[in-house]
Amino acid sequence: MRWRSGKSRSSDRVHLVKVAYAQNLAEAELIQGLLRQEHIPSMLKRNGGFDVPDLIAAGARDVLVPVSQADRAREVLA
Repeated sequence: MRWRSGKSRSSDRVHLVKVAYAQNLAEAELIQGLLRQEHIPSMLKRNGGFDVPDLIAAGARDVLVPVSQADRAREVLA
């Protein structure tokens, strides 16, 4: 997984870890907003077990952050 768009180079790769689970898109975006306020980048990933393609906002999401920010993100979300 690449954090930035463009051509892939090893220096562009960021290892991401899951720091939160959300029941739906709205909850995931709320979590992302909390992280953004603390300048912690994040991305959302649909949880494969709950994928509902017909309902875009439905379905669980994992909130991922760079491994270097994981401890801080967990503190913010605690």
